[in-house]
Amino acid sequence: MGRTCDVCGKELSVLNKFRYEEGFICKECYAKASRQFTETIRSKTLAEIKALCSVQRDEESFENFRVTGKIGNYLLVDARNYRVCIPSNRMTNRTVTEPVFYDIADIEECRLICEPDMPREELEQMVKEQKSEKTVSRLCVDFCLKNGKRERITIVKNPLRVKSFAFRRSFHFAGRICDEMHRLMKEQNDQEGKKEYEAI
Repeated sequence: MGRTCDVCGKELSVLNKFRYEEGFICKECYAKASRQFTETIRSKTLAEIKALCSVQRDEESFENFRVTGKIGNYLLVDARNYRVCIPSNRMTNRTVTEPVFYDIADIEECRLICEPDMPREELEQMVKEQKSEKTVSRLCVDFCLKNGKRERITIVKNPLRVKSFAFRRSFHFAGRICDEMHRLMKEQNDQEGKKEYEAI
């Protein structure tokens, strides 16, 4: 008997074999562990793979979400349906979590949060000049929802020098997330305004 899936025991073939940190799993388990092929599993452990495979997902959310854009491993975008998905990001969260889906209409505000606190423009200037010796201890993107709740995407959670490549890359992702969210929010507001005008 050949190699079998480490999760479900199904026999593996060359075309139905996906590697993770400790071994191999089948395509069906890979679909669950990779959150419908939106994440890599190469660095995940067997315990993490099993946890992901055993979780009952919100299948409807996945079915109604069509990925039209992606920003790093931080944000998936469905621009056609004005929805976003915050996938599990093990690199910053350090835990396996379920992806979270939001309608753009439910988001009141999106902003970049930096510790120590400073305006995005000032931080952007320091990143461009690559001379600052300042250290940023945390960099996040906050979503303020209309129901009063908040969602946070943590990009940097350990101190980094502003002039470092790691911080410049992280700041680039944070800026792209904010810009894309603002674009989608404006576009949807414009469409809603147009519909209201046409209904008059």
